[in-house]
Amino acid sequence: MKLKGLGNKTYNMLFHTHTVAGIVISFALFVIFFAGAFSLFRHEIIQWENPEVRQAINSDYNYEKALAKLDSVYTIDWHDNASLIFPNEKNPFFKVNAYQKTQDSSFHRIFTYIVPDTYRVQDLSHSHTTVGDTIYYLHYFQQIPVVGLYLSGLVSLFFFFAIVNGLLIHWRNLFTKFFAFFTEGKWRNIWTNAHTVLGVLGLPFQLIYAITGAFFGLLTLILIPTVFLLYNGEVDKVYNKVSPEDSIVVDENAADYEHLSINELFKQVHEAYPQHQIRYADMRNYGKEDAVITFKIDDFRGLLSSGSLTMYMRNGKLLPDYSILPNTKSYSESIISVMGKLHFADFGGMTMKVIYFILSLITCFMIISGVLIWRTARDNKKYSYKQRLFHHRITMIYLAICLSMFPAFAVIFLVNKLVPIEMVDRAGLVNTIFFLSWLILILIGLFWKSYSMLNRNYLVIGGVLSLLVPVANGVVTGDWLWSTWRTLPYVAYVDLFWLIIGVLTLCISLKVLIVKTDSDKPIH
Repeated sequence: MKLKGLGNKTYNMLFHTHTVAGIVISFALFVIFFAGAFSLFRHEIIQWENPEVRQAINSDYNYEKALAKLDSVYTIDWHDNASLIFPNEKNPFFKVNAYQKTQDSSFHRIFTYIVPDTYRVQDLSHSHTTVGDTIYYLHYFQQIPVVGLYLSGLVSLFFFFAIVNGLLIHWRNLFTKFFAFFTEGKWRNIWTNAHTVLGVLGLPFQLIYAITGAFFGLLTLILIPTVFLLYNGEVDKVYNKVSPEDSIVVDENAADYEHLSINELFKQVHEAYPQHQIRYADMRNYGKEDAVITFKIDDFRGLLSSGSLTMYMRNGKLLPDYSILPNTKSYSESIISVMGKLHFADFGGMTMKVIYFILSLITCFMIISGVLIWRTARDNKKYSYKQRLFHHRITMIYLAICLSMFPAFAVIFLVNKLVPIEMVDRAGLVNTIFFLSWLILILIGLFWKSYSMLNRNYLVIGGVLSLLVPVANGVVTGDWLWSTWRTLPYVAYVDLFWLIIGVLTLCISLKVLIVKTDSDKPIH
């Protein structure tokens, strides 16, 4: 069946809109997707980046004892909300996020973990490790103060427009182009076909990321009109729709009460939902008669399988009006959790995360191919020498920013092992080295004269650094790949990943040595 196409005027308008939007956001979008691909596994790499975490979960862990130890060190305000993150196979530490009372009667939020065997309290605000968090924050541009998150949301929004325009442009011969992909002929045709085919393959995924990315990046701006138009400016009413437990009123002056232990309440929830993992709990008025606790649970399989169970700590009685049971959510209760699951691949298990990772890298290649299409389309006599030189320089800058991310990411993993873990402000030093190395790699790339040389050199540098990552881990920690495979699988997975990536990129770089694109021709 032949699909009806667009008129010439509409086609040209959409084509130029797609091109301009794509080239403006291309390098920022590449950063989002490349960092996002790695941040999918930010929880899985915790054991790799922090050797202290490489221990078994303590099945006899006493949460009451841990909180008593924390209170003796920091003097916690238990009336306000305190979040408890329970040990799991990826991280055996018990973490607490709560308000500390200071001598001047002010309060500030602290984030700590309590070591399982000794119950030693460690302040996480001065964390020794940073790889997962740094990459995750880079995905949202949060290293840019104030506006970073909004910029990522705007880039996602423009990406959505570019996807829709691209779909309309190619709608008439979408299937023909998809099945007629070839790797011979002029490079402009190859890049165009690759851009189209990869765009079609990743279309559902890219739409999901464009919508959810814009949602999370611009959530505050989205909520402003909602709050004023529907809730008369009362922000609490909006949040209570999503987290009904926040509307519970507790009395700071309530009588002290010896309630059920957190271990008992944890066991009660686990027995009621044995297939679900208890991710964390929010607790208010701990130690008082009206203390409440909300357990957040998820089986990481379905989109609606997460939930929250709110109960009184004095007797373990469930509060149905303030609980959100799995698979029974209303629209307002499910919208943010579903968006989060779609964005972070928190459903379908590890298989879905791997699929998301591959599709993210495919999208990165699609972005690069779009930049090269834009460049080769302007490499003709219709443009003056200055214009073509400008297009060439813009392409070199974009490619240098994007392609240098690969060796720069290998650097942050490598530096995480080479900088001594006991060093003061270790996380700050690791981050500084990472961003400086990325900047240096970008600047070096601008001196390479051709795109194939730039691509090949980044592959070689990244490949060599990738091979050094598992070596550095083995030398520094003594946990070599062959010894961690059974006892520390997540550590082994990270080492194996970088080993495979290093070998693959070095092999690919040998192919790049003999490839010369049309765009590598001198500009006359």
